[in-house]
Amino acid sequence: MAETSRIEAVSIAGTVLTVRWLGGGTDDIDIAGWLARPGPSEFDILKDPAVLARPKVKGWGTVVAWDEEGDVGIDNVHLRLLAEQQKPFRAAEILDWQNRMGLSNHEAAKLLNVGLSTFHTYKNGSASIPSVVQIACRAMERDPVLFEAHYKPSRPSGRPPKAA
Repeated sequence: MAETSRIEAVSIAGTVLTVRWLGGGTDDIDIAGWLARPGPSEFDILKDPAVLARPKVKGWGTVVAWDEEGDVGIDNVHLRLLAEQQKPFRAAEILDWQNRMGLSNHEAAKLLNVGLSTFHTYKNGSASIPSVVQIACRAMERDPVLFEAHYKPSRPSGRPPKAA
């Protein structure tokens, strides 16, 4: 597994962290969902907008923290995962997903519980891909068991082979 980049610098606007990674690259990561999750009472300080507005890089670039010790924070691994999940998922991404999963158009549409024509509109970019479809695609690719539990392969098209 590749080593996750360390954090070089961080700033925040509302709940969107702008993370500049050591070695290059920047991500805008919305942490609203992370903030809303129940956590230890020490994390209650993040409900104060004045505290939330002062993130610091701690732990040699492995944590964005809001306290001096670096205990109230989010680590670089989780930030990278959040950034990946928040990246756009458009026509090119669903086509890449379909190819990586080895699915026909019929299989992909059936797996996502959408009509074939709807799936085609996602692939050609004439319709935006709903977030629930984006989440499902990413989840099935990340978790093979989830995919296998719901995938129903199509029969090969064309005439059946002649009996001997």
